[in-house]
Amino acid sequence: MLLNCGAGNIACTKHFPLKQPIGPRQMENFDAEFRPVRKSQQEVSANRIIQDISIDHEQQAFLKKIELVPAHKELVEAETLQTVLLPEESNVSGEGRTDNLRKRTYDDSTENGYNLKKVAKLDSSEYSQFRSFLLRQLNNTLPAQEAHLPGFVRDASKEIERILKQSIIQKESHSAIVVGPRSHYKTAIIDYHLTLLCRDFEKQFVIVKLNGFIHSEQAAINSIAFQLEAQLQSLHGNAASGFEISSGSLTEVFEKILRLIDTTTVQNKTSASSRAEKVSVIFIFDEIDTFAGPVRQTLLYNLFDMVEHARVPVCIIGCTTKMNVVEHLEKRVKSRFSQRIVYVPTINALETFRTTIKEQLHVNKDDHCAKNWNECIHRQLCDDKSELNRIIKNNFETFRSTAHLMNSLRVLVQKENSIEGLLNGIQSCRWIHSYNQNQLESSLSAKVKSLSDLELALLIAAGRVSLKTEDNVNFNLAYAEYSNMVKDTNKKMPIIPQATGTSLMLESTLRVWSKLDVKNVWENLIDLDFLTEKGSIGLRVSAQAAFQASNYHTTGTIIPFDLRIYQMQITLQELRRTVSRSSLYYSWTQL
Repeated sequence: MLLNCGAGNIACTKHFPLKQPIGPRQMENFDAEFRPVRKSQQEVSANRIIQDISIDHEQQAFLKKIELVPAHKELVEAETLQTVLLPEESNVSGEGRTDNLRKRTYDDSTENGYNLKKVAKLDSSEYSQFRSFLLRQLNNTLPAQEAHLPGFVRDASKEIERILKQSIIQKESHSAIVVGPRSHYKTAIIDYHLTLLCRDFEKQFVIVKLNGFIHSEQAAINSIAFQLEAQLQSLHGNAASGFEISSGSLTEVFEKILRLIDTTTVQNKTSASSRAEKVSVIFIFDEIDTFAGPVRQTLLYNLFDMVEHARVPVCIIGCTTKMNVVEHLEKRVKSRFSQRIVYVPTINALETFRTTIKEQLHVNKDDHCAKNWNECIHRQLCDDKSELNRIIKNNFETFRSTAHLMNSLRVLVQKENSIEGLLNGIQSCRWIHSYNQNQLESSLSAKVKSLSDLELALLIAAGRVSLKTEDNVNFNLAYAEYSNMVKDTNKKMPIIPQATGTSLMLESTLRVWSKLDVKNVWENLIDLDFLTEKGSIGLRVSAQAAFQASNYHTTGTIIPFDLRIYQMQITLQELRRTVSRSSLYYSWTQL
């Protein structure tokens, strides 16, 4: 109830709560304390009284005196956008403050905040475009005109660019092998320069891509035939309908490939034209070391021979992680190879690694979101105590992989729906930690934590043998190391002397299991991918190793189970970081 006290209307809630009715005796006490009052002419609710108190009546009266100037709708939206997005200056006074106040007043009174919704839509659209651009940059799918390569591969990039230009523009034949660690931009450099050259010389070369992890030698020949047939038909149109090089036996297909490459020109395969009009053929081999085994190198021999004798320019660029790949080429293949090796360097300094990350995260755009993102990344990388800097240091000391960090950042960018949330996420790095935790759960380190005591003891023993013998371990050596370590551990167990002069051994001593029992455990470690047979990894160091890899069941009857050589997929140092310090076998993880 609203009461009139004296000259003004006052909401009296001090003595009488609004939710309780006022009785006659309470009214008498009220009259005795103040003076007789008269009732208001209209009834109001408690909510209306609270709302009336919260309104600044002086400000409302001042705003009513301001005259609104009619303006065009587009001008009002532009003023609203500038008023909301630009920060206010605290020292504005006089007409400037009045103008800003007038803008806000008009915005608040137009169609229930229509302009504010328009600004929110603009902000949302701008962030969506920025997020899409950033995700494409993290995925390395930006157009070559907008993409950029990291600085540490600049020298290798220039050499590859020179080889490609000589093959495509000057119509020369070349062969080279690019060597570098995995995920160090080997294929990305080649694709980057091919995309740039495709703008000006699109119809002057064709690209054939092969991957040693996907193609065997026979599958590679068929893939070459299909790729050449498809690209030449796109270049020549109906004139290429008679090629059909992918039909026939494997030998016939390969002969057609050699004959086609030897006679192909820009216009058609039978026209006699100059060398400048011939189509260059670019072969890109990922994991070229898989084609350099000791048993067969027919594909590499014929392709390298084309580089020397074909009448059309042929360029062969192979990518591998094996430093000694040339040593495994046959003499006839090595004699036709140009011996040109392009090394992609590794990142050996933390500052270089941090600079590479900064280059990969910098967004070359002029909008509001990009500026805030670039400033935030710069601040985080300059602060040695920031969470992002700590993650980068951890990555450098373990993986040294920029691809691993980019993958974790994709989750952060995809999850956040605003630039404020994205900046907060890069500061806290909670999504990055969550991604790393999920990766760890499916890794060998997580499998170690699930092993039984006997499996863990045998795995550590195998790791010790592998470190002593330089990655060569078999069941006999691992079991001998396991039994010796158990005996040494039992000797360190405490002995309790008795009054009778005898000694009592504690029952916590470890048991040395028999060879027959431990064989099953060894097979479990092989099934869990902790151990891989030596002949099935990377390059075949000998013809016998290649024969073992391709004929495992046959060689299994020749080589006894106890003597088969395996390679550890987790090192003793990694086991020391994974095994709990409270474990009885933690002391075994150090020689």
